[in-house]
Amino acid sequence: MSKQFAEVQEDDFMKFGGERPSYLAIEDALMSLGGHGVAGNNFKNEMVKLAGWTGGALTTYAQRAAVAKAAFNRIREELPKVSTPDELRAALKKPK
Repeated sequence: MSKQFAEVQEDDFMKFGGERPSYLAIEDALMSLGGHGVAGNNFKNEMVKLAGWTGGALTTYAQRAAVAKAAFNRIREELPKVSTPDELRAALKKPK
């Protein structure tokens, strides 16, 4: 994927209205790469966890904004370098 994403900030997870936060565009790109629908959502969840997200299904990004910021910015760095789900998975499994 060649798209560049703006850096994710902690307060992005607490915004309502205004400009769409970058992490939502990253989620959209992950779901697209993973196959849309249920498969895309499962892929997105897997990648966010591989990138360092530690929350469960009922934990919002706002509850752990620092952890979410770090995870999304890690994905943000790798996403433009890959073209397949397996390439992203491999990139996120490598230690930082």
